[in-house]
Amino acid sequence: MGKLVKGLLVVALVLGIGAFFIESKTEGFQALTDNFLSDKEVKEYYVKTSTGDKKGNDYLYTFDGYDEAGNQQTVKKMVDRELQQDKYLKIDAKGLQGKGWSEIPENEVPAKALEKLNS
Repeated sequence: MGKLVKGLLVVALVLGIGAFFIESKTEGFQALTDNFLSDKEVKEYYVKTSTGDKKGNDYLYTFDGYDEAGNQQTVKKMVDRELQQDKYLKIDAKGLQGKGWSEIPENEVPAKALEKLNS
């Protein structure tokens, strides 16, 4: 019985360390699940930059993104540098998981998305 308890404690410890690593070094569990375990499609969302949370040498940004029709989606993206505030980005995302991104001028943001971003 003692070996079983010790084994369970070791498993719990390993899972706890793994959970800490995932939360501190990635966009989090939900974004990771969206990326690897879901059948969600990659879609384009438009966001306006704000401040990010420093995580080690990287920054975690949580955006309220909008598609061309103005539908909202929370998007998380880990970036290796601090982004300038109030810039517009186009982010490819699969659920919460931000994938590729590029900075775009305001006139390239679709009207419905721009309206939501500036309200």
